Amino acid sequence: MMAYVELVDAQKVLKVGLPAVINITMVRELEGSFKTNISDIDFGRKILFLSIPSYKGRFVPIPKGVRMNVNVFDRSSIYEFDTISLGVVKLDNMYVIPVPFPDEVRKTERRKFVRIPLYLEGRLYLSPEEDAESFPFTTRNVSAGGMLIVTKKHLNPGDIIYVDLTFEENLALVKQKTKVVREDPMVEDGFVFGTQFLDLPAQLETKLVRFIFQKELKMRNVKR
Repeated sequence: MMAYVELVDAQKVLKVGLPAVINITMVRELEGSFKTNISDIDFGRKILFLSIPSYKGRFVPIPKGVRMNVNVFDRSSIYEFDTISLGVVKLDNMYVIPVPFPDEVRKTERRKFVRIPLYLEGRLYLSPEEDAESFPFTTRNVSAGGMLIVTKKHLNPGDIIYVDLTFEENLALVKQKTKVVREDPMVEDGFVFGTQFLDLPAQLETKLVRFIFQKELKMRNVKR
C-alpha cells in the first residue's frame, strides 16, 4: 500500500491544525495509538504543541520523558517522526503536550485512497428526496474515495445513489451522492458494486482519510 518514503523539511509540511496520531510502545500503561492534532508551533523555540490526545472520549496526558512516534497527515501524505513528551503545559487556556520540533520528517506518499476491508451496514437511496425508495447494503471494503458494497437491489454502472453510512460516533455519510462505477460478480448475499463518492466535502474527506489510516495502523499492528 505504501509507495515510497523520503525525508522532507518539517517546517514546510507540519502545519497548525493538521490531524495526527501518537503511537506509544515503550510504556506499557500508555501503550496504544491516540488521536491528536497540531495545536501550535513555536518556531523560535523549536517546539511543536500537540493537543492532549483522547482515547474513548477520555483525555490521556502523556508525562514528560515518554518516547513516542507521531504520524501527521494531510490529504495525500503521512509525515512521521519520533519524539519525546516534554510534559503537559497550559497554552491559551488549553492543556497541550510540547515536543521538540523535528528538523526533518519521513514523508510517505500514499495512493490517494487506501482501501481497507470493513463490514458496515448502510442504506442507499435512489434519489435525494425525503420519500425516496431505499435499500440496505453491506460494505466489503472502504476508502475515502468510495466503497465496495453488497445489496439485494440491482444497480447499473453509471447510476447515482445517495448513501447513509455510519463509520463511528462522529463520522457518518448522510445522503452522500455516490456513483456506481462497476459491477462485480454476484455473491450469495446479493449484487456487488464498486462505488465512488461524489462532491465529498473536504473536511469530511479528511476525517475519512484519518479514520481509514487509523484502521490501517491497527491492522498493521495486529499483523505483527
